[in-house]
Amino acid sequence: MEELWLFCDICNEENTHHILKSRTSTKKGFSFQGVVKCIECNSTSSKEVNEEPPLNLKLRISIDDETVNDILTVDRGIQIEVGQTRPHPDGLILITGLELPHKRLNQVYSQDNPIVWAKKATHSKIRFAVHDGDQTDSYKQEFEINVEFNKGMKVKLEDNLARITGITLHGGKSVSSAFAFEIARVNCKYIVEKPRSPPRFYRNNNYD
Repeated sequence: MEELWLFCDICNEENTHHILKSRTSTKKGFSFQGVVKCIECNSTSSKEVNEEPPLNLKLRISIDDETVNDILTVDRGIQIEVGQTRPHPDGLILITGLELPHKRLNQVYSQDNPIVWAKKATHSKIRFAVHDGDQTDSYKQEFEINVEFNKGMKVKLEDNLARITGITLHGGKSVSSAFAFEIARVNCKYIVEKPRSPPRFYRNNNYD
């Protein structure tokens, strides 16, 4: 079943939704009209999503002693940061610089049309959002780009154990499994381990 990452009015937060009925178009960006079901509270609702077409930014990739000119395709309105990893047709890249006329920045929005400087990446930093009742805790951890994550998988976040409930790719698509370099965000819930019962001792009344 197809899924979308949408805001749920009942949960009052963004969650993964199953698509029950839909009509989509990709002629000018992405548009969606349909009925969806929240996987957290099981409520159904009608949703409409209209996204503008992505932007093509100038990309400069450093490979050994050479700089290659390329294009980086990103969604409009997202924040790009130095140190961030982004997917690219030739593999994951690590952003090393952002350039606007006469200045360099550490972060900028995509619609400002920066020149993006980058290099090939071997690791990817993933953001984990762990929902605990009304509270959401955020973690960031680095993994090798070919590490695979799946729904239902257990992950260790600092000193806490959590189970993956949803995976969102760069671009907003929700999936059941993905490699580290494809992932923008992972949603989890804490796993509460039951305390072990104390060992039982039995008295032996038989004596030799």
